[in-house]
Formats: sequence, structure tokens, C-alpha cells
Amino acid sequence: MSVDQASARMSADLFVDGWWTAGRAGTLENVDPGNGQVVGTVSLATAGQVAEAIAAAENVFPAWSGLTGAARGDVLRRAAGLLAERTEEAVATILLETGKTEADARGEIGRAVQTLRWNGEQAGRIQASVFPGVVAGSRRTSVPAPLGAVAVVTAWNFPAVLATRKLGAALAAGCTVVFKASEFAPATARLIVELLAEAGLPAGVVNLVFGDPRAVSEQLTSSPAIKALSFTGSTAVGKALAAQAAPNLIRTVLELGGHAPVLVMADADVDHVVAVTAGAKFGSAGQSCVAPTRYIVHESRYQDLVAKLTAAAEAHVLGHGTEEGVTLGAVADQRRVDALVRLVRDAVEQGGTITTGGRQVDRDGFFFEPTVIAGPSADAGILSEEPFGPVATVSSFSTVDEAIDAANAAPYAFAAYLFTDSLRIRDEVARRVNASNLGVNQLAPSLPDVPLGGLGNSGYGYEGGLEGILAFTQLRLISETPGKVPDDRR
Repeated sequence: MSVDQASARMSADLFVDGWWTAGRAGTLENVDPGNGQVVGTVSLATAGQVAEAIAAAENVFPAWSGLTGAARGDVLRRAAGLLAERTEEAVATILLETGKTEADARGEIGRAVQTLRWNGEQAGRIQASVFPGVVAGSRRTSVPAPLGAVAVVTAWNFPAVLATRKLGAALAAGCTVVFKASEFAPATARLIVELLAEAGLPAGVVNLVFGDPRAVSEQLTSSPAIKALSFTGSTAVGKALAAQAAPNLIRTVLELGGHAPVLVMADADVDHVVAVTAGAKFGSAGQSCVAPTRYIVHESRYQDLVAKLTAAAEAHVLGHGTEEGVTLGAVADQRRVDALVRLVRDAVEQGGTITTGGRQVDRDGFFFEPTVIAGPSADAGILSEEPFGPVATVSSFSTVDEAIDAANAAPYAFAAYLFTDSLRIRDEVARRVNASNLGVNQLAPSLPDVPLGGLGNSGYGYEGGLEGILAFTQLRLISETPGKVPDDRR
């Protein structure tokens, strides 16, 4: 396979009320993390342009929500087909602005197609539930009603999946959207919105804006027109957005950080553990909230796991996603590299041993070596702060209680992984480990047909499944009793 870079258009403007328009607040460079080169620009919205986007979404809401769910779903399914047809362009776009490998980029576009298609199929299946009334002849009906205009704010690490997951659910529910995408992955967002428009999405239903994140988010959350906010990103930003949304009681769905533990029990097959988790650990350069990161291993399997995870890390080939044979791409920017350098240095100072990696790569772009740190003390910052990069730690335990305590020591509670053949241990870990997504002897993929949400510093609310669509609705309860029959009808 090869990437057709010429097919990618790496600049992005705003899309407001059905029109592409340049932002009037200046531009930012779109930088390829794989080589540090500027590949395009993104134009930034003024407060007035954000206001126009909000107004457009609010004005068209009655018409969009008034369509049948099947009609809304047709648009999403057509968009899925268009994205599939333009896979090569989409792969090149996402690769050039995120630093992903070709395999990671193709995998993400495939998931984005699946997500749009699934939400399109579900749009026509959203239905009311009827319950018996409390008196003879009466009934109660719970009707999912779309909330109105909503705000969607996405991160840069999975720009296609995050956009299609949030837009797909909101549009299927009957909501209209102001979409604030990341300025670090603008062209992917532009392409998704472009395909929705080509698929027949009416003007104003989705409005794409870029701009100063704090200013735009404050404007969105202070608007009485915005009825819900869905955000994926860091825990710190998520907490700030929740505080901004609180005064107007804007409903929020927050998918935030993660620091997934991998519990490896005494009866686990270490070869299987590494085969299953290493690709997820180092895929997308470790920049995933569900990436396996903290390996917590029974003392009898510890040395074997360290050796084999180290070998798996060393087998990766770093480079630009367009280069042949590359299996590990760049991290987002120099700030992420600096954070990884800091965390690794601290882990060593706290008793950890680097078995491989641990340094920034001396080449153009933003690369960090795939890294394994064995035996850091419990005080090491990397055990509580999400590294968000190609770095894994390995610690040992002797009892199941110790393993569960170590898994729960981080403030995040998104994903966790367990490897054991014991049903007793499986049930105990599932009951006691703080994680909303648990993979037992396998990964725990986030797929469009099943709801997934965070706990603690990993957020709250649900995305995926029918619950993800219903997050953009209000369940309106209608209680009915037949009226009196007129005398002339008796």
C-alpha cells in the first residue's frame, strides 16, 4: 500500500449555514508531526462568525428535527458511502496532520465509515416506549425528543472517529450542531463535513468552526441556544468545560483521559498478553485514552513480561507514515515530547529502569522512542499522570488485592485489561476495578453499537449505542386518558 499525498487538501476554512468561508480572526499553520513541515493552514473564526454558526444551527433545528429518522439516516449512510469511496484522500489527510502510520490511518477511516453507517441505520429505529396507564383506558408514552442545537468539540488524536461518532449520534437524534474541531487536525474535520454536505445535509445543520479554544468554548457554553455539549479531550479541559456549561445547565458528555492498567495474573500466557496489547500500546504512538499503559504483573511472570514487551517495543520501525515499513509514527508536537521526557526522567529517579527507549528521536518531526520502564516506585508521576505516548511501565504484585489496588491508584477509570484463565479472578476484578471498559484476555474496542462512558477523571455520559444517540434527546413523558365520548357518538 502507498499513500497518495497529492489527493489530500490540507487547509481548512469555516463552514457556516451551508457556505465555506474564511475565518476573519487570522490563520494557523497545519503542521505534519512526521517531519515538522507546514502542509496547510486553518482559518480562525471571530466571535461574530461563531454567533452566525450558532444562529444557523438554531434556525434550522425545527426543519431538521421534523424530518423522519429514516430521512436523517439516509444522509448519514450516504456520507458513509462517500467516505468509503474517498478512503485514499482521507487516509492521506489524516496521516499528514496527525503523524499516524498508514495502517493506523486506514484503520481509523474504516472505523469512521462504520460509525456513520451504524448511526444512519439507527436513526430510523429511535422510537417511543409505551407503558400501561394507572387507570383504565390510559397509557403513558416515553418519547425521545431532540434537544435542539448542540456543540461538539473534538480532539486531534482520532479526528475522523471522534467527528463521526459525535456528529453521527447528534444528527441521528435530530439535533443540529456547531462543530468546534481541533486546529491540530483541521483538514480531517473539513473533509467529514464536506462529505456530509455532499450527502445532502441541509444548510445550517452542521456548522464547522475553528478558533481560540477557550474563547470559542466560552461563547458556545454561554449561549442559551446550545442545549448540550459533547467533548473529547484532556481531563483539565473537560473540567473547565463542565464548569462553563453549569450556569446554563447545558447537558454535557465528556470523554476524557485514561491510563489503562493491564493486570497479568500468574496463570496468564505472557506471549498472548504481549501479542494482544503491544500493538494497542504503540499504535497511534500511544496517543489513545484506552491504550494499555500500566502493566501490573504477577511476580512469577514479571521478568518474562518485561523481556517480551521490551522486544516488541524494539521491533517497531519509526518514521513518517508515507515511508515503507514504518510501524510507529510521530507524537503530536514538541510539547508532547517534552512531557514524555519529563515523565521518563522522573520514573528513573523513582527507581525505574529503562529497558528500551526513553529518548526523543534525533530526526525531523516529533518522535519519541517506544519505551518500557520496569519497576518504578509508586511515587513515580508516570503511574498517575497519563503519558499519552509510546511509553509503558511494568510493575509486579504478589496478591490479587495488590493488583487491584495498583490498578485503582490512578485517578482515571476508562479502560482496563485483565489476562487470566480464572473465572473467580475475572469476576473479582470486574467487580472491583474502577474501569468502565474491561477487556478480558483481549482488547476492549470502542465500537459504534455499544455505549461507553468514563468514570472519575475519565469523564461521564455515554457515546456509542442507542444510549449515545439518546444523550442528545430528552425523554418526554406523555400520559393520556381518552376524553369523554360526545353524546351523539354513543
